[in-house]
Amino acid sequence: MQKTLVVQHYPGIGDLVWHIPYIRAIASSSKAGKVTILTRPSCRAFDVLSGESCIEDVIEFDYKPRNKATGRHDGLIGKLLLAADLRRRKFDRIVIFSDRACYAAMALFAGIPLRIGFGFRPLQRLYLNSRPFIRPHTGSGSAVYPEATSLAIAHGFVDRPIVPKMQVPTSLIDKASEHMAQLPRPRYAFAIGASDPKKNWGGQRFLELAKILINAGCGVVFLGGPAEREDAERQFSTANGLKNEAFQIVCQASVLYAAAILKSCDFCLGNDTGVLNVAAACDVPALGLFGSTPPLTHDPLLHALPGRNMDEISVESVINHLPTSHFQHRKVILSY
Repeated sequence: MQKTLVVQHYPGIGDLVWHIPYIRAIASSSKAGKVTILTRPSCRAFDVLSGESCIEDVIEFDYKPRNKATGRHDGLIGKLLLAADLRRRKFDRIVIFSDRACYAAMALFAGIPLRIGFGFRPLQRLYLNSRPFIRPHTGSGSAVYPEATSLAIAHGFVDRPIVPKMQVPTSLIDKASEHMAQLPRPRYAFAIGASDPKKNWGGQRFLELAKILINAGCGVVFLGGPAEREDAERQFSTANGLKNEAFQIVCQASVLYAAAILKSCDFCLGNDTGVLNVAAACDVPALGLFGSTPPLTHDPLLHALPGRNMDEISVESVINHLPTSHFQHRKVILSY
């Protein structure tokens, strides 16, 4: 079997999660049942994929990073250095989930014999040598998942679209379950992070919704990354109307631990962010608030509440989209 490098170009955590089923499928036909992943640092691949047995190694493509002026792989010299590193690793095959010609060119320079990719443009096709090529996604919503699906099907890695699922170590799930033990059920995770301010529903709305759910006897987890910790603690820790025993703030670095926390929750709602996609990939029903981005439709567990902007999405409209079964035995009426 072939030693395989898989390229996942897109920068988001959710983008990486969407590729997991196809990474597994490619690994099943690769040497030792494993692949190496080349992806962007912002995907947090070392963390997200650490529960996957099919991952041999992760290489970070540090190109135009989000929070730095330059990356070590910027420019021609940076890409040549990366290609030289790939040459030393002696890959037999590369599968490129992207239409960028630079990955295929680096693969050629690295001496990788079999080069598979989208092939949308003539320049990328110049460096690829395995057909069929696929067509760009023209439907609604994000193109990332449908195009990854098309490439995986076209080259026989799968025979149908596969809904993304994550592997979370049992030890982390047990730790998170203990962490969440005090919270009543049903438990709601709020995905409060957002890479773009336009995607953020706003702390005041999350706070208002949390009060309503907690008064109805539910538990609430404010879930985000380190960037959200300070604001979350300031807005929620001392807020009037929030019972300390009914909510938790979990804003830390590990995406995989956030996945374990979600495994201890009954529902997730929030911004269009990585946590929302992680929830669905952990079999937790989720409601995404899509006021500035197209709704996602690839996962039956991921529901969408669209609006022309985030301000248009009211607390009342979110409540109306929550599972009614969670409140059928509650004495508190969810109304204004």
